[in-house]
Amino acid sequence: MDRAASDANHRGWYQTLYNEAFAGRRVIEVGSGLGFDGIYFMRTGARWIFTDIVKDNLTYVKRLVDLLGLSAQAEYLWIETPETLEGVTGTIDVVWANGSLHHAPFEIARKETQILLQRLTPGGRWIELFYPYERWLRQGKLPFSEFGKLTDGERTPWAEWYDAERVKQRLFPATTTTILDYRFGGGQYGWVDLRVDAPVRSHLSASEIEARHQTADILGLPTQTMSGQIKREGSALTFQCTIPIWHFVGRIELKASDFASRVPIDRGIRWAVDLEVSLSSGSAGFVLTGEDSLDFVSRELALDARSSPQRLTLVTDKPDPPKYLLIRNAAYDGTTSGVFNSGVLRVAA
Repeated sequence: MDRAASDANHRGWYQTLYNEAFAGRRVIEVGSGLGFDGIYFMRTGARWIFTDIVKDNLTYVKRLVDLLGLSAQAEYLWIETPETLEGVTGTIDVVWANGSLHHAPFEIARKETQILLQRLTPGGRWIELFYPYERWLRQGKLPFSEFGKLTDGERTPWAEWYDAERVKQRLFPATTTTILDYRFGGGQYGWVDLRVDAPVRSHLSASEIEARHQTADILGLPTQTMSGQIKREGSALTFQCTIPIWHFVGRIELKASDFASRVPIDRGIRWAVDLEVSLSSGSAGFVLTGEDSLDFVSRELALDARSSPQRLTLVTDKPDPPKYLLIRNAAYDGTTSGVFNSGVLRVAA
């Protein structure tokens, strides 16, 4: 077992965290490799489905499992295509994807995800390790076809960055509750543990689901300046405020987009705005509002100035679409200046 799988200060911490929780549970591992995780958890009572795209890996794992006397707890599935996962029968309690799904293009990983959700019990867990956005940024924002080679070697054809919200997008329209959203290994790895409250929403047709997967660019929408300045510079928006903490810089008119009117609304959905922001000075708060600037319909998130871009996601607490994205100065006694590099409005489960 290598250091990444066994050192409690690096990755092995999860063995302690999930040891008792997995006892008696049926877990499917997407990309089981040489079987380190499955064998560990089977020894403490888990039932494990090993899956991998490399058939020889499964042959090796089966031989070791048999030698350890754990055969009755193990199942095996060679994944030739995403559709191979249709061969999983019965229900599963946990999906375990420890550094695998981010090595497939989003749409392929989404296809695998949706098949697995059909078999996950309500209240089951979705646990995933990924490379975070910040790592991708530090390593040069490479094309995903090159990022994998840098992280895992020349024979790795693909790697995408993820965060908790992007994992949830892939699971959509399943509804989830975040149990753990964690960065470790000096920021090199991200870990998300989601409780999947409703794995399947059968009342939605395929076309309705696809409609809810669309996004709308918000940086081209009208803006209103308040106690600061918002200016358009090419495809980006710059903003600045010299008045101290919590004065309103300005807002973007989300209501000017026709996107929300084209998406069927139901009680189970929320709205999200994904932003990439560069702050050169001060601190800024971002929040979604109704018509009134004090009618916050999401949690406000604050960022401090940093040399590199930062990502954040604002999510509403009700199914009604937000009217504005409000920017506030969060610096106590200084100027706040920044740039919106990107911003999209979408549906969130």
